[in-house]
Amino acid sequence: MKRAFTMIELIFVIVIIGILAAVAIPKMAATRMDAKVATTANIVTSAANEIASYAVSQGVISNNIPAMSKIAQGLIAKQGASFDSSNGILKIKMHTVSDCIKLAITHDNNDMNLTMSYGNAGSDEACTALQQVVDAANYPIPLKGNTVRF
Repeated sequence: MKRAFTMIELIFVIVIIGILAAVAIPKMAATRMDAKVATTANIVTSAANEIASYAVSQGVISNNIPAMSKIAQGLIAKQGASFDSSNGILKIKMHTVSDCIKLAITHDNNDMNLTMSYGNAGSDEACTALQQVVDAANYPIPLKGNTVRF
């Protein structure tokens, strides 16, 4: 006598696998977005800290953010950011939003600060999540005239 699965048993197994896939795939997509947000947030804060370190070690500050940060240069090369040289703003891209987070050197009297601001996230969940993770309240970082704080 041959032992084999019946057609009903095979259909039942396929239905169970389909139900499991329907539950697992959205969870995987959310986990992937969370990982991208966490990675980008780490890159943004590392770039800001690198710029502050450059200002302290070199004693020179310019509006050319990529010249002060290898991380910013890498973001621009991978098209994860763009640099507007006319106003010195580094725009961090997230998903569909080209200016999700902005880094800029601002001048206030004799002081220069590295400031971070948020762009318009609109309905983009990834950009909104990134803005919630990156705390712009920690910026501005004083670069001249005060001690640099992290």
